[in-house]
Amino acid sequence: MRFLMNLQSIDRRIVYILLVIAVWIPLRWNVIGIDPKVSKEVKSAYDTIENVEDGKIAIISVLWGAGTLAENRPQTEAIARHLFQKGVPFAILPWDLQGTTLAEQAVERIAEEMGKKEGVDWISLGYRPAYIDQIIMSMAVDFQGTFSTDRNGIPLSKIPMTKNIKSVKDIGVVMETTPSNTIPAWIQFLGQKYDVPILYGPTAVMVPEGYNYLDTGQIKGMLPGMMGAAQYEVLLEHRGFGRRAADALSAAHLLIILLIIVGNIGFFMARTRRADM
Repeated sequence: MRFLMNLQSIDRRIVYILLVIAVWIPLRWNVIGIDPKVSKEVKSAYDTIENVEDGKIAIISVLWGAGTLAENRPQTEAIARHLFQKGVPFAILPWDLQGTTLAEQAVERIAEEMGKKEGVDWISLGYRPAYIDQIIMSMAVDFQGTFSTDRNGIPLSKIPMTKNIKSVKDIGVVMETTPSNTIPAWIQFLGQKYDVPILYGPTAVMVPEGYNYLDTGQIKGMLPGMMGAAQYEVLLEHRGFGRRAADALSAAHLLIILLIIVGNIGFFMARTRRADM
């Protein structure tokens, strides 16, 4: 009888330990491999990158910091990896002081892994403490005049990747990764006006607003939170943080379901035992 009662009241410390283990193991060792189903919006984002015209560059706009690192960094990494694979040069455009360093470190790691070079395959335009609307409108007509130099102080006119980039005509796609509602600026001043494909990487709480832009065709694809990054990694056939984190979430959910089942089994067995006494 005591064993049956214990099934209903497992010590919370044991539950916490089991939860930590369930989350830590998939993140550390990739032992589960339960891949999420790729959604239409993620596949559309992937196809947009696949169709970027030769000779054009991509922009990865980074407006996130440590607070949303778990969601926005995997999105940034997935898009950067795909652009490297496709041979599409890209520029990181960071608007957050923390996000500047975090995004640059992530891309540096992927570039080293894939044998890509800064200045040839990617650059960072450095932290931009300015109004997004003004920067977007300015870069559309005079890219090099707007940014002048990269993060290392090298003039864009002397960097192989950007020496021929003059205006919006040379931009093939923009990816906005952010926990904030900044996507309308890209849509209004670049997407609608110049027909530049816009992709969106919001945090999970911002995803519902993103579908409004997606359904009207104002953005061409979206990576919804961390799960969007995981789905994108499935398309890339790469197991990064996104897919590992998705496994960790699945493991945690399965553990909770198991504990609920165990607790209910204990409850019904104990009640049946008491009724028979």
